[in-house]
Amino acid sequence: MLVSIIATGETAEKIKESIKQIGELVFEYIGKLDGEKIKDVFYSASRVPSDVLVVDLKALDEKEAVSALQSFRIARPNTRVAVIVHDRKPGDILISSIVSLGIYDITASDEDTDWGEAVKKVLLSPPAVYTQAARWHTGVLDISLQAEEKRKEPSKEVERAKKQIEGIVKFLGESYRCTDLNEGLLKIEQLLVKEVLYEQDY
Repeated sequence: MLVSIIATGETAEKIKESIKQIGELVFEYIGKLDGEKIKDVFYSASRVPSDVLVVDLKALDEKEAVSALQSFRIARPNTRVAVIVHDRKPGDILISSIVSLGIYDITASDEDTDWGEAVKKVLLSPPAVYTQAARWHTGVLDISLQAEEKRKEPSKEVERAKKQIEGIVKFLGESYRCTDLNEGLLKIEQLLVKEVLYEQDY
């Protein structure tokens, strides 16, 4: 089994020991990644044929993590990706996004976990399927629902514009409840035309 690893400090050392017991370490990067560095390291990892890429999420900048993993998945669609998660709970937005990439091997435990043994167990097991990762995927579903609800809610700017239209209509002598901006503007136009024609008659 050919294994690549991207991880931080002590976690990396324990994982490397386990990997050597069951396979061959063909690529490693130890340390924190952000900015352009994260792209360079994942590109380098994608250039090395491996059966599994083990990624310690603690090593990645959260803002770049998903795009970096996505790029690797595109470059190496047949390489299994196993993600190590520290101090996160099901529903976490970042993990949910990672699951959306088809990465289902999510290993999560507390600070007392022996990461070497935890990763060894993952590597000796068949690749995880969506059923095993589904509990992490609720975050994305929730975000979608929240986005849909937000889309349905009128913005403050729109509500303010409606109130302004109602005020103008009231100034022109009518009571009017604005529910649509276009209709409201049309109403003002009609009243102004009516006002102009009235003045012409006199």
